[in-house]
Amino acid sequence: MKNMLLVVFLFFAVFVLIVTNFEPTGKVYDCGMAEWHPDIPKEVKEECRRRHYEEWRKNNADGKYQT
Repeated sequence: MKNMLLVVFLFFAVFVLIVTNFEPTGKVYDCGMAEWHPDIPKEVKEECRRRHYEEWRKNNADGKYQT
């Protein structure tokens, strides 16, 4: 009886693992398209601008502009 219960449990566990979706549920946006793409939300555009500015500040921390 214990063996049968164990087999049923294992089959159920495998079934659950096969059926379960483990992919991320969030959305990913490309900041390269944020300024011109109409479907990207305003909040995402603002975050992309902030990240671009932070990257620019990091690259120009010495006060000299790089070309």
